[in-house]
Amino acid sequence: MRLRFREDETPYPIAIVKGRLRLSGLTDQETSSIIEGSLLETSTPDTWTEDDLIRSIEGLLEKHSRKIRDNFRLLTTYEQFRGKTNSTPSLILALEGASATGKSMLAIELVQDLAATRFISTDTIRQVLRGVYDRQSHPELFCHTYQAYKHKQSGDSSLDPIVRGYIAQSEMLKSHIQDLAKRVNEEGAISVFEGVHLRPGILKGINTNVLEIVINPTLNTHRSMFLSKQRAAKLRTVSNNLSVRTQEFEATRKIQEYLISQALQKKVPIIEMESYEEAKKEIYGHIINSVKSTLKKAK
Repeated sequence: MRLRFREDETPYPIAIVKGRLRLSGLTDQETSSIIEGSLLETSTPDTWTEDDLIRSIEGLLEKHSRKIRDNFRLLTTYEQFRGKTNSTPSLILALEGASATGKSMLAIELVQDLAATRFISTDTIRQVLRGVYDRQSHPELFCHTYQAYKHKQSGDSSLDPIVRGYIAQSEMLKSHIQDLAKRVNEEGAISVFEGVHLRPGILKGINTNVLEIVINPTLNTHRSMFLSKQRAAKLRTVSNNLSVRTQEFEATRKIQEYLISQALQKKVPIIEMESYEEAKKEIYGHIINSVKSTLKKAK
């Protein structure tokens, strides 16, 4: 699709509006129907502006609930404010949780829904740091979080050694994660962060529109996701030995329980992850509330 911008026409990423409609509460099918209906309203969409497109979509949304219409207007207003003033912070969404809690798969979809132009996984940061530090001086960096305790431990001595190993590894990434968040905030880019190294509260103070969420499957669901990770994700660094993986899950669950305790302490939202669709709906609600709060302060 092409739209007119000032005196020129330019390609327009319709995915931006699709994501906004899903965040507003529409299903994929309803979103496609709205977009198709909007495009049918004109035979020459290249003569349209973005405002024309939005007005057309708002007209088609009249048959839907007031809540969905209000959410769409809210998200549209937020985008308009972001384009007019530097004082309106961009959303930084951080999905937190131990290994195999579902945060990475949720992040993939939320990048699309938010039309986020920055996606940062802490696993990638860890891989980069492995090229900076050698294995001999920092062995805790060259293993999974649930194995780091064998090499180095940090934090309160009363904590479980596995948790202290996790803290030791995540501490090595902490400043780099915060620097990246500050950078995307300065750019004004909407971004999604995800990774086990994101401890609740790590991004506090970056801006007023940082939304940290801890993903928390039940014990049985987490175990199932963890044990099937090698088969599902095809990761070569994950053991396919059931006995080994079971022991690793028990270590990972200790990390998850620590993250939940930290989330409760720092008032970071916790979302139960039994279904990706239900978890997304809850995250959408938090996003809407975060945007609403940001606009309230901006006005």
